[in-house]
Amino acid sequence: MITIKDNRKPSNLKDSLNDIGLVRGWAIILIVILATVGGALIWVTYQNTAQDFVNIGEAINPDVVESGLTPEDYQDPAAAEKVTVGLYVNRIKSLNIKDNLWTVDFYIWFKWKGDLNPGDSFQVIDGTVSDKDVQLIKNGTVGDENYALYKVAATITKKFDMNRFPVDDQFLTIVIQDTADQRDKLIFVPDKEGSSVGDDVNVPGYGVNSFNMTEKPFSYNSTMGDPSVSSGVFSQLRTGILLSREDNTVLFVSLIGMFIAVLAALSSLFIMSFQGRFSMEGASMFVLITNMVLITNMVPTGVITVGHYVASLAFFVVAMCLVESAISIHYHNQGEKDLARRLDMVTVPILAIGFIVIVTAMILAAW
Repeated sequence: MITIKDNRKPSNLKDSLNDIGLVRGWAIILIVILATVGGALIWVTYQNTAQDFVNIGEAINPDVVESGLTPEDYQDPAAAEKVTVGLYVNRIKSLNIKDNLWTVDFYIWFKWKGDLNPGDSFQVIDGTVSDKDVQLIKNGTVGDENYALYKVAATITKKFDMNRFPVDDQFLTIVIQDTADQRDKLIFVPDKEGSSVGDDVNVPGYGVNSFNMTEKPFSYNSTMGDPSVSSGVFSQLRTGILLSREDNTVLFVSLIGMFIAVLAALSSLFIMSFQGRFSMEGASMFVLITNMVLITNMVPTGVITVGHYVASLAFFVVAMCLVESAISIHYHNQGEKDLARRLDMVTVPILAIGFIVIVTAMILAAW
């Protein structure tokens, strides 16, 4: 019996198909994970933006019935004295977002009839105003109408909504309320024609977008123990100033470090030295941590912003580069250098395009 030995090398077709399937599977995994993570981040950003604008609208909208009140509370009591109030914002001296404070100088005037003296009993809600910060500029009587003009310097507590940082808007409110008379005795009437924001008002990083005034009832849900009153509903004059980011400087500064870190991590996949790869990817992680700390220090404690979401996405991209490098070095050490290279080359465009598209969508959702 003659035995014939076949010395021909087996076909590499099956191995090639397996390699293609592996690369394709890796690409699908990357796309699915990016789509899931990116979709979640975009949705959360959109929801925060929608809620931000709802909050702004409710604060100054006279038709929104607030907690503790009924539609009947918004009716004007027939016996209540009407006091016309106007306000001119002269200067916004500071905007301390980190400590939830802002300081403003403004003129406020009252016009009324009768024996009331609202200038002696008004207060700035959530504001700190000392006696020396309230100056009577002018008062007098024309016919049966009384008039008083005051200059006020106030430091107001404000919970800034920074969820959309670094493309956030800020809605500042000056709320005036009488300390003595409730709404059944005194109602403020906004002098919208005479009220405005001065042309010289300047807030670094922001521009004045709009100015609105309205009167709304406010309930403390308590009579404060006063047996002479039946409810705790007061008339409030609310002045709203909407500030919007006037340029993209803060946006650029906040994001540039993240883009550089992601670019460095993606560029590392072109390096054949795996030691060099891991060094660049580790350095990218360090840059992202530094950038995250920078953003955190710019907003109040505990606030999660769009900047944090972008940083989290950047962390994810760099982490995927680390995972891919580990997989690539495994196949490289097994002698499958072509497969390792294909994995590198398919990873770069997927992560790069995915990162840019998701970040752009988040910024647009927050705008």
